[in-house]
Amino acid sequence: MGILLKGGTIITEDKTFVGDLRIEGETIEAIGASITPVSGDEVIDVAGQYVLPGIIDAHVHYKMPIGKVYTIDNFDTGSRAALCGGVTTVIDYAEPVEGCDMLGSLDHRVKEASGHNFVDYSMHMTLSGDTPYSLDDIEKFKEYGVNSIKLYTTYDFILDYKSIEAILIKAAELDMVVTIHSEDNAIIQEKIEELKAEGKTAISYHAVSRPSVSETKAVEDLVDICEKNNVGVHIVHVSSGYTAELIEVAKKRGVKITAETCPHYLMLNSEVYEGEDAPLFVMQPPLRTEAERQLLWEKLISGTFDFITTDHCAYDHHQKFFSHTFYETNGGIPGTETLLPVMWSEGVSKGKITPEHLMKMLSENPAKTYGLYPKKGTLKVGSDGDIVVIDPLREVTISKDLIHTAADYSTFEGLSLKGYPVLTILRGKIAFNKGKFCLGDPEGQFVKIL
Repeated sequence: MGILLKGGTIITEDKTFVGDLRIEGETIEAIGASITPVSGDEVIDVAGQYVLPGIIDAHVHYKMPIGKVYTIDNFDTGSRAALCGGVTTVIDYAEPVEGCDMLGSLDHRVKEASGHNFVDYSMHMTLSGDTPYSLDDIEKFKEYGVNSIKLYTTYDFILDYKSIEAILIKAAELDMVVTIHSEDNAIIQEKIEELKAEGKTAISYHAVSRPSVSETKAVEDLVDICEKNNVGVHIVHVSSGYTAELIEVAKKRGVKITAETCPHYLMLNSEVYEGEDAPLFVMQPPLRTEAERQLLWEKLISGTFDFITTDHCAYDHHQKFFSHTFYETNGGIPGTETLLPVMWSEGVSKGKITPEHLMKMLSENPAKTYGLYPKKGTLKVGSDGDIVVIDPLREVTISKDLIHTAADYSTFEGLSLKGYPVLTILRGKIAFNKGKFCLGDPEGQFVKIL
């Protein structure tokens, strides 16, 4: 028995048209203007609605250890919420595990997620300055089925730029992707110590402690390395429009640089750190000024960003409010479930971007970047039957009662949206339909690079 979607506005890589799409088993079997149902098909009328490839959130942290605690969303709750928002694939992070070598750490994380993820998933492998690794490990990651590495220019696991350069060169030889959390550590540490000395430790100083110049400086240094060696880099969670300008200029110069931003940087500014709920909005990098937020939108509209992710790293109120200092508050927010609806409402419904542009940023481009295409990220015959149907006229207001994350709040609480997912299909199975979660046990699969 198959699933036949009838009369929807289908967005493929090549065109957008009103038509039908049929799934047989786990894959797309036919796409066309009019498809006759096969006996036993479940026929679903999607007239007036948009049919997109399942969304890929290429930056999530489920069940991530923070000291002795974990983020509130484990694989189960995080991926369940993802499906309710039209996300069918996520890319999580594997970090070094005590007692394991690098490949063993990757395998440990993949197996930890197995049997607990409702969505399909891949991994970025983290290399850090506080754990031994070798450049030969990078090739082992690719042989395992992962083609991306995560590095940091700040935090305790910072890598120096000489080490980063060596990794970028090795990854380029293997046609792998290096993703980097880019903030200049020296600038941040100097600012933090200065604020502490002045007794300015309230969360209202969070954005001041990690100024946007720390992000632009780190990206400038990475651009220089890439240009010198003719290698590429991917910048994660760009927070400032000034950084986006720098990336835009580098791209025009031919530098092999790609970048992502997140809905919270597009929707919120640093004024929230003055309010009573300030801890709920602490993340790294922090939210920026209103001018930088608006500039970020300008650069997204003009095509500077390759895709949009969430950096989903969820906590509940208890985990967020245990401290009221900017340097002790847990950094991270929920986001996967609201990725598509927020970007559709604020981008497409308000006429800032086209549905086709959004599809590329949320599905096609991350799939191509991380080696998941054409299995994922596109509506093609033979591709996985990962589908999200969005009703462009449905209006909702985001609240903790609407969303499914284990976090007891939404970053976008009270935001009115126009356009919302009504149906999610994962590899030919209806996962979410008209507000109801439809799956039993988690059946998400680890997706190896193609």
